[in-house]
Amino acid sequence: MNTLIEIGLQVPVRLDSTLCSRFRSTKSECAACAAVCPAPGAVRLGDGAGNNSAEINAACVACGACVSACPNGAIRLLEDDQRVAERIAQKVHVGEVFRFACNRAEGRAEMVLPCLSRLTEALVLEPIRGGAQRVELCAPDCSGCGLRKTAQQWERTLAFSQALCESAGLGAARISSVQVRVGDAEEIRLPARTPNARRRLFGVIAERWKTSGDASPLAAEVVDEVEPEPFRDIVQRHSENSKRTDLLQVLDALPGLNVTSKEVPTLGVPLAYLEVDQRCVACNVCETLCPTGALKHREEGGNYALDFDAAQCTGCRICELACYHQALHLRETVDLSLLFERRRVTLISAKLAKCQGCGERILGTAVNLCPACQVSGDRRDSVARHFFSGGN
Repeated sequence: MNTLIEIGLQVPVRLDSTLCSRFRSTKSECAACAAVCPAPGAVRLGDGAGNNSAEINAACVACGACVSACPNGAIRLLEDDQRVAERIAQKVHVGEVFRFACNRAEGRAEMVLPCLSRLTEALVLEPIRGGAQRVELCAPDCSGCGLRKTAQQWERTLAFSQALCESAGLGAARISSVQVRVGDAEEIRLPARTPNARRRLFGVIAERWKTSGDASPLAAEVVDEVEPEPFRDIVQRHSENSKRTDLLQVLDALPGLNVTSKEVPTLGVPLAYLEVDQRCVACNVCETLCPTGALKHREEGGNYALDFDAAQCTGCRICELACYHQALHLRETVDLSLLFERRRVTLISAKLAKCQGCGERILGTAVNLCPACQVSGDRRDSVARHFFSGGN
């Protein structure tokens, strides 16, 4: 008698929904992961009602484009960036060229990837941190590739990496793309240290597999029912954006660093500078919903201050979208030197007061009404003027 065994396919990525912009605010229309995913149906975006977060299923082909595209670091491959960076560091030769290539690129390269879209800015800059003279991305014609939809992502990563190199005072020419013919890429291998190196490697993988709790994927999993955590409690936590942390660590360690100002358009880069005006009512919604914890408030002696860590901001615009009084907005340009200098700035600081109309908190004493009551009052005054002037 034949027995059918259902084997669940393992999704090759992990998604931390607390870092996902769509999860934190239904007003977010972020679709960075879906826009570059080459596998039909692998990424599902929420409909704005209930759980609006992105979801990734077993149709995923592990190209890594979504990992690179997500500015908040919400998506990670099973082989995380730290392990890839370690592999890169082992192959860097000081003063020489380090080449990345996709597996369809003809020729030899220090690192061959399924797709160049797997690269993040931190990984592109890693060889330069190790002393490489230049970094080249060897790219064949993507038009005949099944992953061609991801090409836009590695091109964006290349452009941003070049801009960061220029802001670091190293010159954008240190990173470039090279057009190569379609073929079979060959990765330059490190010599095995001992004949048993491969055996030890698989032994380490086996031990990690056992300790991860996934050693028996076919075994029935018993899960205790847990009461769902309220959304308001979840968003109070701000997980670390490991993607940004990795980038900042690489930028700090670049040899010959000579930081210069470089203004770039905010649109299209994972960075922004915020401005707050007097319509702010100290509600702290922006701080709560910010995925990366770039905003933090202080209250001391009846005064309120909102601080901003630009190096942690990814330009997701949740704060701008969620601000009821539209007191906060992103500048049209941003200086890349913010990623090097790590300045925490105070966006607004004023004395706390109460609106005499509705009792809501407001900032400052020059106006005794919140923005909503001011608008309501202006409308009433307009109607009264219209009425008493003989209008209908």
